[in-house]
Amino acid sequence: MKTMILVLLLTIFTFSINAQGRSSTLYVDALKRDKNMERIGTALTIIGGIALFTGNILYWKIYNDSGNNEPQKDKVKRYGDIMIGGIGLMAVGIPLWAIGKSKERHIRI
Repeated sequence: MKTMILVLLLTIFTFSINAQGRSSTLYVDALKRDKNMERIGTALTIIGGIALFTGNILYWKIYNDSGNNEPQKDKVKRYGDIMIGGIGLMAVGIPLWAIGKSKERHIRI
């Protein structure tokens, strides 16, 4: 009976040590995941902002350089698509950036 109690206590002790070891691993994994989420969100936001700015400049330029003539429709569509693509990238990047930063702060606390 005493050996059975000893085995039971050692088993419980082993499980508690493993649980503590895994939680630190989970902490590190969660921190890496949230940091990567923040980095990807930052990159998408920057690329989207550049695309939006570039598309806007090109769109503005084609309308102002054409004078009284209508600008070429394929260029207008292309520049509009660049702007919409930039907005789409920013729409994805900003929430990823914010959520990743928020989760990282909560983990570090």
